[in-house]
Parts: sequence; structure tokens; C-alpha cells
Amino acid sequence: MSHHVPNAPDRPSTDPVWTPILTGLHATALDCLQTSFALLADHANGSGSHLALGARYGFRTRDQDGLVTVEATSDDRAAEAVDLLGLRVEGRWMQLDGPQVRRLAAPGQPLYVTADAYDLPWCPYHGHEHMRHSFLVTAAEPDEVTVVDAYHNDTAWGPARPGVWRMPAAAFDTALAGGAHTLAVTTHPAPAIDVPAMLAGNAARAARARPEIATYLARTGAALDTVAGLHRFVLDVWLLARARDLHEHWLAAVAPEAAAALAGQAARWQQLATRSYVALRRAQAGRPAAPELADALGALMADHLAALESMAGPAAGTGEDAAPAAPDRAGDDGVRAAVLGALGDTLDLDGSTLRTTDVLRELPGFDSFRLVDVIDRVERRLGVEVPATALTAADLRDVGSLCAMFGAATGGAR
Repeated sequence: MSHHVPNAPDRPSTDPVWTPILTGLHATALDCLQTSFALLADHANGSGSHLALGARYGFRTRDQDGLVTVEATSDDRAAEAVDLLGLRVEGRWMQLDGPQVRRLAAPGQPLYVTADAYDLPWCPYHGHEHMRHSFLVTAAEPDEVTVVDAYHNDTAWGPARPGVWRMPAAAFDTALAGGAHTLAVTTHPAPAIDVPAMLAGNAARAARARPEIATYLARTGAALDTVAGLHRFVLDVWLLARARDLHEHWLAAVAPEAAAALAGQAARWQQLATRSYVALRRAQAGRPAAPELADALGALMADHLAALESMAGPAAGTGEDAAPAAPDRAGDDGVRAAVLGALGDTLDLDGSTLRTTDVLRELPGFDSFRLVDVIDRVERRLGVEVPATALTAADLRDVGSLCAMFGAATGGAR
């Protein structure tokens, strides 16, 4: 259960310094440990400086709780920030409590802090899920602490969005009662990146990574028959997709012609993220998992590696086009009613006003978690189960394609 934090902030505020920086951040391509380093880089060296975090391709795995993962550690992210952003870690303290962190805070010297998101009242993970999460402490008065958190994600407990929170000191101390790791970070001019040399290095690293990736995929696939293995798979897909997106953003800024080699990949990664989350939800409900997910991840990773290797040549490939929109079909009346009813109930909308051409991601309140709820509702109402392989980008684009997908699952008539 969530414990109560007295006077906990419920809404972010604006800040003349940090709000514009938050607005310019590519937060949807950063993990929760990178975001605060990105803030420091843009604060020191200007908007977009953080994109250098996506310059270098690398693939590294480690074991965690008996499973293999690509999740980076805090030390990994700090080393990247030092190497690519020009940051310097001048002080490091482990397991500090709130008053100790407040005493370290100095005007003009933000602190990089990581703590358990389960205890942080501005996070949707508060009281729900344990994970290391970073934020900046940018000011600390005797009775108030200013926290800047750039994390952007949709979660099962609501959206996390970048913001500035001014917290009562007592609430801040309660949030950090479990201990916080704290870094004093100084900023310096960002190192220059030799783009052609970086692209050539990325191609070489991509080629060298292939054996380790093969081992990783084999181990990951072997664990997909467990809820823990699927949970880890969902997180890894999310992390790999964000790393790829960040690299594409960096390329678009420094070498647009090379970025073309990655065109169309983002939508396919999002599709796999949705499929893997559906599989996890089904496994948690006692239904069998989808072992083909590892093969789907392998195919995406192979395409990414091929694109990276192509960038070392004189010209990058054109990449794949985004998946085409599905035909505007709504299926039979029973399927249409089930889909519209599920969308209306899940998103609190009047289903009768929806059109088959309405794009799902543009509906108010829609995100991947709500999509899974919609799929569950329609499957229960129609008494069918859509194969995981049918959850394609085209099938999940708009209301009409969603109806068509369920129409196919029912055999075309009910």
C-alpha cells in the first residue's frame, strides 16, 4: 500500500530557469537515470546538448535477479555523462537522508539525486513499484525544497511528465527516508564529437556486438514462459527503443542524411512494446506467453545493426517506410459495438461519436496502457483472443483498423 506523505505536492509548478529547459528536452528518448544528466547539460551548454548521450552505440548486458538485462546502472549513466556531455562528478554520497541532502544543496549547484520511485510522491510509481529514479535538487530552503524531474513516460498508474515541484521540507525528508544516492556535478564545455569517426566507430561496435546479442536473445527467449522473464523483456524493449530513438534524434541534428537509415524503425519498436505488454498482462492472468517475441526483438535489433553499419559507408540507406495505414474497415456491427464500447468505457468518451478514421493515439487520454485495457475488454465481450502476431502497427492505428483486426479474429461474423 502507498504510505501517506504529508503535504505532498500534487501538481508541478513553473520555474523561469528550469521549465524552458524541460520543454526543450527529448525526454521521451531518455531513461529515468539519463534525464537529470540531460538537464544539467542543457542548463550549462544550451538546448539540445543532451542529444550527445545518443551519439555512441553500445550493447552491454548484465545479470539481475537471475535474468539477463540491458538496463544500465547509475554508474554507467554517470560515466556516459562525463564522457559525452562534459560533466564532472566532484562529490558522491551514498544513502543520505533528506536533511543531509538539503544541507549539501548550495545556490547555483544542483544536486543529482537517485532514490526509490516508490517513495517519491510526484511519481506515478509512488506506492506501486520499486525502481531507482533520478531528479535534481535545485534549491533547498529551511522549509522548502525544489525538485526538477524530467522523466516522461506513460505508466499503469498514470502519466509521468517533466516538471518542477516545490515540496515542504518535511515531505522531502519523508520521501528520502529510505536513503538517496547523491552526486555533486560540475559542468564544462561539451567535448566536440567527430561525427564521421563516431559513425564509423558505431558500425564497428555494431558488428562486434552481434555474438553478445545472439546470446542475450537466447537467454531472454528462454525466460519468456515466466512472468518475471516477460516483465524484464518489457523493460528491455522499452530501454532499447529509447536508446534507438535518442540515437536517431542525435543523427537528425548532426547528420540528417545518415538518420534516413533509421526511418520507419520507431513505429515497429512501439508495436513490439505494445505486443510485449499485452503478453505480460496475459501471463499475469494465467494465459500462455508469446515465445515469438524474442524473434521479433531479434529482427528489430538486426535491422538497427544493419542501419548502423550502413552509416560507415558514403551514403546511408533509405530505411523502411512507416507501416501503411490499414484499410478503413469497421467489421460487422457486433464487433464495431464492442470496440466503440470498450474505447468509450476506457477513455471516458462517448463511443457513438467515434469515427472509423479517428487515429487512436490522438484520442484524449489514449496511451499504450489504455490500449491494452481496450483489447482486454473487447476480447472478453467477443469471446476471442487476438494472436500476438496480429498486433501490428497497421492494426493499431485507428478505430477502423482496430475493428477490422477483431473482425478477422472472430472469423468475419458474429
